[in-house]
This record gives sequence, structure tokens and C-alpha cells, in this order.
Amino acid sequence: MLGPSLYPTIRAGLFGNRATSKMMSVVVALVLLVLSVSAFAAAQSTTQYAVHEPLSGTSFPVSLTPPGGATPHWITGVALRQRTIFQVNIYAFGLYVDAEGARESLSRFTGMSASMLETDGSFYQQLLDLDFAMTLRLVMLRAVDGNDLAEAFEEVLRPRLAGVVPGIDGPREGGVLGRFRDYFDVEVVEAGTEIAFSCGPAGRLVISVGRAAHPVLDSLDLCRALFDVYLGDDPISWEGKRNVIAGFPELLAAEDRNLAR
Repeated sequence: MLGPSLYPTIRAGLFGNRATSKMMSVVVALVLLVLSVSAFAAAQSTTQYAVHEPLSGTSFPVSLTPPGGATPHWITGVALRQRTIFQVNIYAFGLYVDAEGARESLSRFTGMSASMLETDGSFYQQLLDLDFAMTLRLVMLRAVDGNDLAEAFEEVLRPRLAGVVPGIDGPREGGVLGRFRDYFDVEVVEAGTEIAFSCGPAGRLVISVGRAAHPVLDSLDLCRALFDVYLGDDPISWEGKRNVIAGFPELLAAEDRNLAR
């Protein structure tokens, strides 16, 4: 466990049904992505059906079923949240999407390279519109006080919700942020703990912390604010923002290749 003197440092650094054969072809395409797309390959390494964040070695499955869901989501990239001043790795994170929903919503971006998407504000805005389901998977790389983790999330979410959610500047207890904080009501979030946030067009935020599933939070505003932390105009990591969307060109092109077979 970390000594108490490290907790302030860590807290400061936190923030920021198709056929099976068709799904397997998407798996193969996504694995080939890491080998064939130079921007992605420079930042990630893979083994079969997994992507590894290179600096921490954290493994991310190519697909996962999000908490509370039944349809697998597919990875688009992974990144590292790091307190660079102190070279402290806080957590690795990966972005997953409902592939069919993403291809439908983002069809106008098909054929664009990762470098083109990186600089296209309308692409990120389309992601934040949450027209399709997305999941963020975080893997803690060190132990963090549960209250510090809750505080860190609140500090980045509250300003994004200001003026959007009535009473957001009021007392911490109650309301959507209060309920969100309760999900981290543990003494310590241990290293290796997986945290998943999954949202869809209906604005239902499903959260799991470790093996504990939590009640659904119905708030499209909170969903958008949460993904804005990683994909918005002021992300917690610019490099992370670029890395987690690097797989979209291959994912969007997969449908055309499947139809051609």
C-alpha cells in the first residue's frame, strides 16, 4: 500500500446480432490494425485477441461485454494516465464501442486516416453525442484512496456539468454526482482494480468497480461529461485522446471489407 504522503500526488494526477463469423472477422481486423496502422502500432503492442498498453504492459481484450450489457464492444485504442512531473503511472485506459452502432453513426468518416480524425473536431463531437454505446475500461496501476479517487472524478466532472444539471453547484450529498461518488465508497482502490463506465444513447450510465456492479445512473449529461474528460476539448491527456481513437479507421472500414467477401 502507498504511504499517506503519496496520496495527494496521486489524486492530483488522476485527471484528468451479427453472425459469430462476422464478429470474428472484426476481431481479426482489429488485431491487424495494431500491426498495420503505423500511428497505432507505434503506441501499442498486441498478442492474439488482446492489446497491451506499452509503458505499463496492461492487457486489454479486443472485445468485452460492458457491465449491464449483452452486446460486445470492440476496442479502438488504449492509453496511459500518468502524472508526468513525478513519472507516476496512475491507470491505463481503453475505449470500446458498439461496432455496428459506430459504423452507422460515423459513416461519413469512413476512409479517413487516424491522423485526419485526430484533428477533426466534428469527429470527437459525434462521439460525445453518444449516438451509439461506448465503454471506458480503466485498470488501476497503483493503490489509491477511494475518497481521493471520488474527489478526482468530481473535480473534472463538476465544471463540465455546471450550467447543464440544475443544482450541480449545491451540496455534494445527493444528486447525480453524489450518487456517483458513492460508487467509490471504499477505503482503498487496489492496484489491478478494473473500473468500467458504459453509456448509450439513452443516457444510462452503468458502472462496475472491481467485481462490484452498481445501480444504473440515468443521466445523459453525466455520460457526456464523463467521456468528455477523455475525448473533449480539454482532455486529461492529449496523447491519450489521440491513442484511444486510433482504431476507428480500421473499425469503420471493416464493414466494407466484410460485404466484399
